[in-house]
Amino acid sequence: MRKTFFFILLLALITSGLSSYAQVPDVGNIYLTGKMVNESRKGMEASISVCKKGYKIETFPTSRIGRFEFPIPLQDSLAYVVMAEGYVSKTILLDARVPLGKQKADYNFPFFVDLYPVERTPTPVDIKRPIGKIIFSDTQVICNIDFTKLQNERLKAFV
Repeated sequence: MRKTFFFILLLALITSGLSSYAQVPDVGNIYLTGKMVNESRKGMEASISVCKKGYKIETFPTSRIGRFEFPIPLQDSLAYVVMAEGYVSKTILLDARVPLGKQKADYNFPFFVDLYPVERTPTPVDIKRPIGKIIFSDTQVICNIDFTKLQNERLKAFV
């Protein structure tokens, strides 16, 4: 009788643990893939720093020809900064919040980042200004064109 009681208790604990685990949704990732290119559109080696709430959480290099791929968990918001010696750094914001009803396992977002030599920069102010924003829209991950246009207009007006 005592062994049966402990067996039932153990089975109940295991079952309750599994049912609570099964209720946690699979969050998935956004895989950012692409290539860093210079002003001649040739691939170049660079480094990418991933930042969250103003703190650098990870830095990794691209390949020698500028290729990169890294996952960002859905429901996260962060910025990443692309840097190469002698070039202006660029900051891109990523808002990976996806409504639970529209989540699928993973999303891909391929893109190029073009870097320009430092001597072509009007002032250091532009180095810290985000130039792009990646967001989820309806069923896919996209670049927020309105944000990018606004940032380019501000830069043009400043120059």
